[in-house]
Amino acid sequence: MLNSLTSFRFIAALMVFLFHMRVFSQYQLGSAGVQFFFVLSGFILAYNYHSKFIEINKNNIKKFYKARFSRIYPVHVLTFLLSVPLVILYFHPNSLYFVKLTFMSMINLLLLQSFFPSQGTYFNFNGVSWTLSVETFFYFMFPFLLWIFIKLKVNKNIVKSVLIFWIVWGVLFLLNKNLDGDNPFYIWLLHIFPGVRLFEFSTGMLLGLIYIEKSNKENLNKAIFTVLELLSLLLFIVLLLYSANLDVGIVRGVYFVPLWCLLIFTFAFQGGMISKILSQRFFVYLGEISFSFYMIHQLVIRYLDFLHLANTYRFLICLVISLLFSSIIYQFYEEPLRKKIRFGFRKQTHKMQVPLSKEILK
Repeated sequence: MLNSLTSFRFIAALMVFLFHMRVFSQYQLGSAGVQFFFVLSGFILAYNYHSKFIEINKNNIKKFYKARFSRIYPVHVLTFLLSVPLVILYFHPNSLYFVKLTFMSMINLLLLQSFFPSQGTYFNFNGVSWTLSVETFFYFMFPFLLWIFIKLKVNKNIVKSVLIFWIVWGVLFLLNKNLDGDNPFYIWLLHIFPGVRLFEFSTGMLLGLIYIEKSNKENLNKAIFTVLELLSLLLFIVLLLYSANLDVGIVRGVYFVPLWCLLIFTFAFQGGMISKILSQRFFVYLGEISFSFYMIHQLVIRYLDFLHLANTYRFLICLVISLLFSSIIYQFYEEPLRKKIRFGFRKQTHKMQVPLSKEILK
């Protein structure tokens, strides 16, 4: 269990929250957080499933898709429904009102919104769900990408793999730097379109396979890893501060990806003092509810905007309510439904009956 990385999920979600609250607005905290999620997603899936797709197996693929569906879709549906009143409120009625609303609803529920080059489409309903659309594409591609990576032995050819990473990163960096950052199509193509964002996910997968190959937790030096963890965090602060001087398009692109690779790889070993702190139950729990927090926070902000709260209290109230709702959603909706969808209603019922039967036998 990589507890320190679980805790980092909440930190990334909090960065997105700060961005939507317009706190430290000179920095693209939201983009940085999303980049972290995409890289971490590839890393964790490669770490957990590296032995499942050595060969393409339909049964394993089916189980994987079911597990991913159970992980994201229930919360997506819930937040979609919660966002409907907001959409209806701001939807401009005309002769095609219901047609447009139905079409947009279908696209959103099918998690296809990131494939449409229109901000009014991919940010509609619960705006942050565009990343779920991207993640769904990642999940679809994952078994086949992992099989290819294993066949190519990327974890054995580390130098070549890292070189290819830097070449692709450099190309994407230059594209974000030189293309018109105000052009809506380029914004969609480079920052929303799943095919381009696949780079971050694939990088995370590569990192995960290298980690499995190189990790040897019996020979960890606590002092060295503490220094490495501190340095990776310090580098993040430096790059974040410097990002205020860069074009927004560059920062929204792949700017933070190398940093996230370093940080994820370092903290995955859980060898330093900071990892030990992040592995405490409180921080791990925040990481566990981070998905619900990520999915609900923008809706909380939008609904509370109707109250016209003073800026002094607005941040704290939005944060507390978002944390409260995310904890409730995780405890009573997200996790129970995930388990029931993944393992089946009958199996869950059977498992619940086992302790009772044992009690009767006593």
